[in-house]
Amino acid sequence: MQFRLVRHFTLTSLVFIVAAGTALGMYYREIAISRMLQQQESNNVNVTRVFANTLWQRHFSVLLKDSVLRTTPELKLLSQIPEIHRDVLALMRGSTTYKIKVYDLHGRTIYSSELAQIGEDKRNNPGFLGALEGLTRTELVHKEKFSAFEQVVENRDLIQSYIPQYEDGSSAPAGVFEIYSDATPFLAEIHETEIRLAFLIAGAMGALFSALYLIVYRADRIIRQQADDKKLSQQQLAQAEKMASLGQLVAGVSHQLNTPIAFSHNNIRLAIAALAELDRPQPAAHEGLGEIRHMLRDVQGGLEQMRELVENLRNFTHLDRSKVIRTDINKTLKTVIYIARSSIPSGIRIVEQWGDIPAIACNPSQLNQVFLNLITNAAQAIPEQGEIRIRTALSGSQVVIEVSDDGTGIPEHVLPYIFDTYFTTKPQGEGTGLGLAIAQDIVRNHGGHISVTTRAGQGTCFTVTLPVDAPDAVRVR
Repeated sequence: MQFRLVRHFTLTSLVFIVAAGTALGMYYREIAISRMLQQQESNNVNVTRVFANTLWQRHFSVLLKDSVLRTTPELKLLSQIPEIHRDVLALMRGSTTYKIKVYDLHGRTIYSSELAQIGEDKRNNPGFLGALEGLTRTELVHKEKFSAFEQVVENRDLIQSYIPQYEDGSSAPAGVFEIYSDATPFLAEIHETEIRLAFLIAGAMGALFSALYLIVYRADRIIRQQADDKKLSQQQLAQAEKMASLGQLVAGVSHQLNTPIAFSHNNIRLAIAALAELDRPQPAAHEGLGEIRHMLRDVQGGLEQMRELVENLRNFTHLDRSKVIRTDINKTLKTVIYIARSSIPSGIRIVEQWGDIPAIACNPSQLNQVFLNLITNAAQAIPEQGEIRIRTALSGSQVVIEVSDDGTGIPEHVLPYIFDTYFTTKPQGEGTGLGLAIAQDIVRNHGGHISVTTRAGQGTCFTVTLPVDAPDAVRVR
């Protein structure tokens, strides 16, 4: 399947841009909220100091001592609560603080700006427990409804802090402050900044994507052009290789044609002379007619040899390279063998083993080129005398063609490179190094596979496997 560079880049880059934008947005929000918490915690600590400096010694320190022996209901009835409440409200007026609470060391609420909460037990609250250890604990909470200054506010984001309070000269907490401050405006500002940042990131990413898209689009055009050029070059190389193979056959074919043409020409000349003699009355005229018939039969035989050769040449070369048809591979191989015999030394015997195989969808002209190359290579691997075996068989939904020889075999150091373009072990000027490379491309384009097994001094076997049904890229006509 063809790799779609632009489509792949577009999909992956958009996914990356969305992921990167989301990650940057989340990172900004996390950093912004963390800094806001730090700032608000600092503010709450400062507010606590204000309360401590203003009210601790005068109110809360005394209240802590008075609450030690008081029950929870009695805490709400302490006489100093109203005065403390008035002073607290005066200090909180105009600030972003919504609530303040004071706990004794047992977790009881000895004071709350929401008076109904006085006496509540918070001994197991993690924030309170952390404050007892001398740590300030702060977190962001959201309240759908929240009681503040004896009134109810809705849908607010609050900063909640637990802050230890110390008596003068003591290192152990004497009590714990809990303060709620309003963070809703800060979060709204963070959200607005997030939106502006999102537009900024989108613009930057969009500009980057556009620039990269143009580069990738241009690169894709270049790659496609190079692929087209390579395909054209391969076609030209394939044609050149085929012409080179045909050129090697010309000598053998001309020799095969010269012999029947020579004796046919000679016999016709003799027949003409004999017919001229028949114009004269001779007792042995009937004997001359017999000789003429014999010579004409020889001429007919020679012409039949030429007709067979021409027919095989036509079958081998005349088919359109782009045409795909249902083809009998056994018949195709027989044609190739007939053509190849003209260039194979007489000491090499060809053994044919034809299996019962169905016709397959293929380009016969291209496969002829593959088989001719394999048979020619097999012949060249046999020094003087030997045997080339050609076998066909059906294996499942695939046709298997084997071309083997008992020649010298392929050296181990050469074997990995035999399908490389331009690789050849033949002397300069005798081999192009294209035969097996083109053969492999042709077989692969047919949805098949070509493999080789070899043993030094014992021979080589090339196996071509082709599907019976046409691959998706091949259309049968």
